Amino acid sequence: MDASLIVLDTKDLTSGMYVVELDRPWLETPFVFQGFEISDKAEIDILKTYCERVCIDTDRGSLQPAQIRELRDAELPGQTRALKSGRGQAAPGRIRSWFRDLLLRYDIAWFRSRAQDESAAYPIVSTVRREADRAVAAFDAACAFHASLLRAISRTVRVDLNAVRQTMRPVIDSILRNPDAMAWVIFSRKMTPADYNRAVATAVWCVMFGRHLAFDRQRLEELAVGGLLLDIGNLGLPADLGAVKGKLAPDELEFQKKHVDIGVEILRASQGVPENVIDMVRCHQERADGSGYPAALTANATPSFGRIAAIADCYDAMTSANAYSSASGGYDAARALNEMRGQEFQPEVVEQFLRTVGMFPTGSIVELSDGTAGVVLEQNPDNALRPKVLLLRDGSHEPLQRPEIKQLRDLPADATSRKALWIVDGHPHGKFGIDPRKIFK
Repeated sequence: MDASLIVLDTKDLTSGMYVVELDRPWLETPFVFQGFEISDKAEIDILKTYCERVCIDTDRGSLQPAQIRELRDAELPGQTRALKSGRGQAAPGRIRSWFRDLLLRYDIAWFRSRAQDESAAYPIVSTVRREADRAVAAFDAACAFHASLLRAISRTVRVDLNAVRQTMRPVIDSILRNPDAMAWVIFSRKMTPADYNRAVATAVWCVMFGRHLAFDRQRLEELAVGGLLLDIGNLGLPADLGAVKGKLAPDELEFQKKHVDIGVEILRASQGVPENVIDMVRCHQERADGSGYPAALTANATPSFGRIAAIADCYDAMTSANAYSSASGGYDAARALNEMRGQEFQPEVVEQFLRTVGMFPTGSIVELSDGTAGVVLEQNPDNALRPKVLLLRDGSHEPLQRPEIKQLRDLPADATSRKALWIVDGHPHGKFGIDPRKIFK
């Protein structure tokens, strides 16, 4: 171990220490950003909840190395100083409030403007089962409308903004009542590409993200409209470009990138389109490290709605099959986004988006530690790794005679407990022959 790195019990932590490693995977904690200076007691309390020991870098942080080593040397002799990764029980905590405070300390203006008291957040007012039919109807209606919208834009090169808003309002209403139902619809529809529409799904992820951030109704409508219109510029590209199978050639790719500017031109020529919607279309291919297009904007130069559109569009692309790759499962897509953290996307944007959709999204297929498998029914806002699961396959992956619901948040995750149960993997759509479309039939 590097001389600057020491291991401490979480009970011995204090503000000013810089945490670089935990005794469990980062993805199993709220600290998805990996590496931070402890700033207050609230962060220490959360570390105590999830970890027994952490690794501190004495060369980083505002606390002097000598002070840290004094605390280390004061421990009882013979204690184990090596970190070991394992599955401890992740108790629920004040995660959302803590993250909001953290984002304020990051001085991210667009998050600060949306930060509200916990009481102002949208409450869940419907169960997934009760909301399922309304979510399906709203999603399918939006898909049908999108097809007619594209035909109309091809003729007029204009967007009927009022019609778009009217169509997306039932989608927003359903998401506000219970976002898990609409997430289930998306992953169910991915089973049959003919019933799926990436534009509508991306709009849903955008609205869900806005709901999580407590955006007001007007801003949620702008997110829905912008998400639906992200790729309307493709209408200005040659039809044979969209028919290309496999990856585009470099010259084809450069030509395809023109769809962003074409989309912005269509919106500018339309009546009453909000600037936030234009920002979404203009910036949905930009990346925080400047590697995106068309303007190679970095994080601070990209409008907030553009950042939301970019990560929502990227997530849906990863979880959808296309001409040159198969669909990733929700968990694999979440891990991929986490690897992009600090590069293509800002850390705080990735963290909050994964809080929105969940590490194992509603409607996705998961496998548990006892070998059983099923579909995620509902998220656990206090711990994204402990959702409600409907078990449909036994330990041999054979169909269960009677499906069983497991509320993982109520079960121990510690492997030493006889009743311990946790998710070991997320899988692509259709794995084990599970069809999430049949859950609420």
